Amino acid sequence: MSKRTRPKPRPEPVLGPEHGPTFAEVIERMALVDKTSGLTRELIADINTAAAEHARVTLAVVSCYTCDAPKACCSLLTSCYLYEAVPIAARLIREGRDTPELRAQLKQRAHAMETTPKKDYKLPCLFLGERELCTIYEDRPSVCGSHLVTSPASDCSDHTTVKITKLAHPSQTTVPPQVDEVFRQEVGLRPLGESYRGALPRMVLLCLEAWHRRDYAAFLAERVLPASHRFEWAVK
Repeated sequence: MSKRTRPKPRPEPVLGPEHGPTFAEVIERMALVDKTSGLTRELIADINTAAAEHARVTLAVVSCYTCDAPKACCSLLTSCYLYEAVPIAARLIREGRDTPELRAQLKQRAHAMETTPKKDYKLPCLFLGERELCTIYEDRPSVCGSHLVTSPASDCSDHTTVKITKLAHPSQTTVPPQVDEVFRQEVGLRPLGESYRGALPRMVLLCLEAWHRRDYAAFLAERVLPASHRFEWAVK
């Protein structure tokens, strides 16, 4: 009598990205909204502390702290990392502000930022509310909280002003790319050879569009890189 052979176990099916978690689910599972927003607020606080110390030592005055001039700094080409856009997108969704009208405005403003040379761009930020108050202040990108000057605040609104004295801090250029790379690995984004970074409205829009997608890694990789290159052209 011949022995019966046991059937070989069937291999588990290999599931594609369409069966994986959505962008929002990954972010929620890893508590990345609070984490990324916290890291940005910490960076802004550190840079402002350093600016205050610089002002004390050099007897300079950081004009931004007492500024009552029109918010010219909120009418500039504004960059944003994808990880900084995540808490902004989450806030817009949570507050019921993610509407087709807002997405259309984000798209239009992103296009304007990506196709207008820096010297010619003068449009108020979409997130400015009544009395020029920021409606995403607690979750604003690091560039917004660290854009500090010691020249008169009114000069920022004067297009004829030649000299505006900005305060620069090394953390502004070193910390965000490091956080960006950690974030990319945590959520499984594809390496681009550069940061996931672009115009503020574009990055927020891409976050909103990717929020419920399971193929978010491919979706973002395909769209961030060309958008980033367009923005880099504008700011040169």
